[in-house]
Amino acid sequence: MVSSSYPTCSVAFVPPQLDCGQFAFARVNGDVCLVQISLSTPPSSKVGTTEVKVFRHEFITIFRLSHSMTLSSSDLRILEPIDDEVLKYEEEKETVFLAKELVEQLRRMTDPRFQQPRMRYTSHPSHRRR
Repeated sequence: MVSSSYPTCSVAFVPPQLDCGQFAFARVNGDVCLVQISLSTPPSSKVGTTEVKVFRHEFITIFRLSHSMTLSSSDLRILEPIDDEVLKYEEEKETVFLAKELVEQLRRMTDPRFQQPRMRYTSHPSHRRR
């Protein structure tokens, strides 16, 4: 039996690239935001759901807890896990301080001017019927 130093999690669905309690940029119901995967699941939890804390951007590098919610796997898409080394979480104040580089990265994820245009399939002129 292999012993793990990672915290165990009772959440029925946790994206494989994210540990319980870890922060990440995620798409929640279509919006990109800062989330924390909860260390606990409500007793009414169903298979395929997980509880997350959603943080709102308040000022420059400061994020405050907005709300907690239980999401199905189809409503939660982890875009990028965030290393604990580049943030400070003050749990008693429900405040997260992110490195400036991460705030810039979040801005690029949410600002339509930085979105990559979707590729449209067009056939090469030599492949068209004559």
